[in-house]
Amino acid sequence: MSRFDSHLKKNLLHIHKNIYLSKSDEYYHEKILRYHDPSSPEAHYLLGQKMEQKGHLVKAYKHYQEAAGIYSPYYFKAKHACRNLEDQITEDIGQVPQPARTTLPLTVKIMLFFLLFINMFLLILLFFFPSFSGAISSSLKMWNTGTDVVYEVEDLPYIMYFPEDTPKDEIEKSLHDQSIRLGRDAKNKNILIYGVATNDQKLSFEVLPLKSEAIQESSFVRAEYNSTLNDPVKIRFLNKSGAVLKGGPHPLQFIGANLVRTALQSYMKNNGSPPDSLDQLVADYPDNYLSFIPNEATTGSNSISSTFSGSGGWVYNQEALTLSEMFYPNTPANALQPSPIPYSPVKIDIDKRAFSLVVTIPPYIISSQKVGIGKDDSTRQGQFPILNRVQNPRGARPNMYGTAALGMGDIAIHGTLDKGSIERTKSHGCIRLVNPDIEEIFDFVPKGAVVNIYNKAPDKGLKPVTQSLEQLIPDKDPVNKQTTTSIFSWAG
Repeated sequence: MSRFDSHLKKNLLHIHKNIYLSKSDEYYHEKILRYHDPSSPEAHYLLGQKMEQKGHLVKAYKHYQEAAGIYSPYYFKAKHACRNLEDQITEDIGQVPQPARTTLPLTVKIMLFFLLFINMFLLILLFFFPSFSGAISSSLKMWNTGTDVVYEVEDLPYIMYFPEDTPKDEIEKSLHDQSIRLGRDAKNKNILIYGVATNDQKLSFEVLPLKSEAIQESSFVRAEYNSTLNDPVKIRFLNKSGAVLKGGPHPLQFIGANLVRTALQSYMKNNGSPPDSLDQLVADYPDNYLSFIPNEATTGSNSISSTFSGSGGWVYNQEALTLSEMFYPNTPANALQPSPIPYSPVKIDIDKRAFSLVVTIPPYIISSQKVGIGKDDSTRQGQFPILNRVQNPRGARPNMYGTAALGMGDIAIHGTLDKGSIERTKSHGCIRLVNPDIEEIFDFVPKGAVVNIYNKAPDKGLKPVTQSLEQLIPDKDPVNKQTTTSIFSWAG
């Protein structure tokens, strides 16, 4: 919101120029489809729910089908709703009451009996007096009769192989070109091409007739085309497990999404409801749940949209029921990585015996550092949430807590100038890192993240992230103030 904008604009969706749409409008989602985004999965899904509540099952079913036609956070819910409605509609059809049987009036019975008698008489004449039947047929007039011909459409299935690192745009273009080529020689036939991933360079981009349904089950994309109907080539990326999906979401996309979700969970726990804007997560101390809103890794943008458009950045829907649906990438489904990002909160594991601190977003290790801990077992075991995120914290003495600290009540994870205390039991209970190490992890530990302190940490089988986390950091410097004049009295 700019400097002179009304505060009411946060409840409005910008449609075009000076045209805005109120989210409290009774027909908000109908207008979204009419004026803003005719294919919005969110609008179709919520309209489907509205129609279902009103008893308009067929309309609800059509909206759910539209929502399930585009991969989005509403894809699985829309598919589930379609199945439920299919069962319900089938049951309703099966329960149509049969009309009560009525007896025919006596006059109708007599007329039917008379007609039956005449028909029997004519049949006897036709069978036993052929000359009579010939005379009748010769007197018939031949009328011109029209013809209505219906052709059954035949499916011609093919398989096309793609290398696992093929970009989505190239997959779409290859499927389109091959569908057109095959359709030229197959009139009034459906061309179906199933895309399958391969590591065999000899098979790359080869198109072969489909001979096994097992291969079809492993496909991740399907193209359909019928040249006779003049329809466009229909390409759909399928959401199913298989070889091409083994990578899962992009690691940095996974980390960025769950960094914000962890902060959102903490904010809702402290305030009872989600924030109106994600700017409230990057406010000044003590409300600096995050240092910044991270970039979405595949597009390099941290812009926020209220609805899914696939234009990059993130989607934030404060009315969603789960954190996974509340915050997620605003990017179109990647053919090789279409699965949604599950919620996995930021955690810190401290192993006292190994003098190690590990920041994790399972299944990834974000950072691993050596630490110093308290003497006489003063660093106690247990779980502790991060309550304070402070840069240049003040203590009883200058530089007592280094350049940054993550407070947990009586103790803190903080920086130190005393390198000799690392991998030693010299503190009074706090966990010490050299200043460069605490600065490295500070931005990736949200307020509310849980710290687990173990005597000996269990092996969780996590893997280090190989990409640079700097890709998540926005180009613009954070505007929130993460310092305070308060004096802290952590154990030190």
